[in-house]
Amino acid sequence: MKILIVDDEIIIRQGLSMVIDWRKLGFELLEPAESAEEALDRLQQEKPDLILTDIRMEGKDGLALAKEARELLPDVEIIMLTGYDDFEYMQRAIRENVSDYLLKSSRPGDIIQAVVSAAQRIRDKWGARSQVFRQEKEMREHLLERWLTGGAAVEEARLAAAFPLLPIGKTPLQVVLLQPTGWGERESGGQLLRFAAENMLREMIPCETLITSKHVTALMPVEGAAWEEKLRAVLGSIEQLLKCSIYGAAGRPAASPNQLPDSYSDAVKTSKYWGLLPDRMLHYRQIEHRKGARTLCSREEEVELAELLSAGDAIRLNQWLKVRLCDYLSQPDLTYESFSSYIQSLALSGTRWFERMSASEAMKESLADFSVARDRDEPALQEKLQQYLHEIMNAYHATVHRGAAAYVRRVIGYIKDNLGSQKMNLHQAARLVHVHPGYLSEVFKRETGSTFNDFLVREKLERARELLSDPAAKISEIARSVGYEDVKYFSQLFKRHYQLTPSEYRERRLGSGSAEEDGG
Repeated sequence: MKILIVDDEIIIRQGLSMVIDWRKLGFELLEPAESAEEALDRLQQEKPDLILTDIRMEGKDGLALAKEARELLPDVEIIMLTGYDDFEYMQRAIRENVSDYLLKSSRPGDIIQAVVSAAQRIRDKWGARSQVFRQEKEMREHLLERWLTGGAAVEEARLAAAFPLLPIGKTPLQVVLLQPTGWGERESGGQLLRFAAENMLREMIPCETLITSKHVTALMPVEGAAWEEKLRAVLGSIEQLLKCSIYGAAGRPAASPNQLPDSYSDAVKTSKYWGLLPDRMLHYRQIEHRKGARTLCSREEEVELAELLSAGDAIRLNQWLKVRLCDYLSQPDLTYESFSSYIQSLALSGTRWFERMSASEAMKESLADFSVARDRDEPALQEKLQQYLHEIMNAYHATVHRGAAAYVRRVIGYIKDNLGSQKMNLHQAARLVHVHPGYLSEVFKRETGSTFNDFLVREKLERARELLSDPAAKISEIARSVGYEDVKYFSQLFKRHYQLTPSEYRERRLGSGSAEEDGG
């Protein structure tokens, strides 16, 4: 594939010639032309596939060049270089069916993207002319997909004939998943980058490839002990040239063709650790013996999270999440499954806090469920958790600041989050919401139908009832956890409300005759 640069400024010609490695992009760089007239004189003999030209030049401009070049070479792709004040020129360029245009101030990465896009259009034209070529390519891709996924057994002789670049049966083969990123979030940009990375990979390493909606799947021979270092060097070169980042995940080497589905499965499992482990190029051996870290957030983390959500400070919440998740990711036995469960646990803790704080059922139902199920293949769980907790915090504080009842809702949340405090009282709650205790008492009774103290006692005893369902928890410990140091007083209070002592309630709840030694 040939590219011709046309510009009447020598600094532009030299810059475009030197700043980009055209050979590695799959182009033969022709001698740049100083004018449209020179370019037109050379077209018939040199037949460039792509022309990169300035739109304004002495003599014939880029638009005249585009028009006459298309008459001589109907399939030539043309990219215009333009300035900010060339709007009228660009209107004419669109009428001349110019392939693309770039500002002269564009970064090398922007130029590369435009050129790669044009290269793909050229290949599509070539492929459209050869139906046999297209059918053979589709057949090879289908065969490779069946081979890697274990869809059907394929004879070794047929594989060797279909994939001549691979030493099938002679050298171990390995599956590597690649995910290039950095050309924007749009699907077209991602697909174009995958095509560009795949083309360069095939030029640098003998391999067979398959492009999917997310990855480039590469099948390549394992050549000696330095194979991984060579692959890392190749990926580094592609990153530098395409101005992107590439994540890689390698499965175990397969000594025989029928072991390739296992190597592919290993690579898929390994790819889930992109973003969780610091290295962008991962191998299955780095994760195969991991047993998994804890999957539930601690009681301490629940309390800290509740305080942050109540405070409504997004910056402190983000900092707390960053520290907690960094600590978790440093654990040597971390697995993707345990991490996703831990993320789910933190989200559930936030949901429970929101439900405790929300008096309105409509408010509770307004919050969407958090689920990591659809993110199983993406390293975006941390961002999703942060967005979800922000949604919870914003939903709560948007409601808590509406009307006099907002004071009550905030106090109720404060009560539920601090049931173990012996210092909880009306004056302390009033200071929290910056109102007079008498006013808070009046509003609280109007909104809840209960006095502050009655509500506080009822919440403490309700929490105690929940804790009594754990047969391993001592009644003395439960009493202290809801703010009562005197176990006898706690038991009397409990019986006054529920007509059963704590021990009797537990026995009835659990259907057990076990006795407690310290209360009831």
